[in-house]
Amino acid sequence: MRVEGIGSYAKQIFWRTTYGVRRIGALLLLLVSSFQLLALAQPAANTPPPDFPPQVFEIARELRCPVCQGESVAESNSGISLEMRRIIAEQLAQGKSKEEIKAYFVSRYGPWILYEPPRSGLTLWVWLAPLVGVALIGAGLYFYLQSARRRALETGAAEVSEEELRRAEAELDQS
Repeated sequence: MRVEGIGSYAKQIFWRTTYGVRRIGALLLLLVSSFQLLALAQPAANTPPPDFPPQVFEIARELRCPVCQGESVAESNSGISLEMRRIIAEQLAQGKSKEEIKAYFVSRYGPWILYEPPRSGLTLWVWLAPLVGVALIGAGLYFYLQSARRRALETGAAEVSEEELRRAEAELDQS
């Protein structure tokens, strides 16, 4: 049923677009809620997969992934990380300790594989350099401020003459 006139045509367009907007809104709501359901279906980030015991991931968190940047063996899903976790599980099953397992990977990859390198030799400088840097900056600042204070006292900048005091008081009284 069509009613002639501009007003009725505008009403028809309004209702068509309103129902269209409602349909689009309902579709968007359905899409967003489906993504939320997918997110809820994922396991928690900190829980280890069920195929390895938690001790494997405790050791794997201390080892760097050889092919990934900034990820531990526990976090990475690369093939080599999966293999390293399998080796850790095998060695734990053989009764080896955490230190023995880490020593095995250090012998294969070098100390770089450890997320926290040992505090000895060249790596000792890496641990001590920030402390030495802060101490040097603090000493430099202390000596600079001492010399600036000494220069200010020698030049007499800290002393104010009687005439300057009277002039400052007169200016304050005027305002």
